[in-house]
Amino acid sequence: MRPIHAVVVDTSVFADYYLFFPGNPERHRRARGVLDRLSDLGLPVYEPFLFEVELRAVLVRRIDPKNVLDILNIVLGHINVIDEKLIHDKAAEIALLTGCRAVDAYYIAAAKHVDAILISNDRKMRDNAAKSGAEAYYLLSNKDYNTLISRLS
Repeated sequence: MRPIHAVVVDTSVFADYYLFFPGNPERHRRARGVLDRLSDLGLPVYEPFLFEVELRAVLVRRIDPKNVLDILNIVLGHINVIDEKLIHDKAAEIALLTGCRAVDAYYIAAAKHVDAILISNDRKMRDNAAKSGAEAYYLLSNKDYNTLISRLS
């Protein structure tokens, strides 16, 4: 397996990092563990242009808007945003190949654009990434999670 030199992290992982769902504490634990490990390793994290808007929309459902803006200021200081022009055509190809949601096509295209792995808490996104030839991990799968943690060690 090739070394990991960059990652794209789906909004679902950031949401689970900042939000705790009482019925599923494992989501929060795994998201925190992986994001903290990426930070420790200093791996560059890339996101498609729509990441900021999507994260705002998800977090504001459970967090006060002022606190959401504070979180965004922190997160945006640690990621690299990929302009839509750079990945539009690839996202369109992925959508046609997989039939996935448009937002998922952009995350997969971002991963392919920078030759990164994709980390998500969305099984369908992981499956569609695999269909398009991108390496992806679904954190809520024990197998994927353990493989990813091993690769990050």
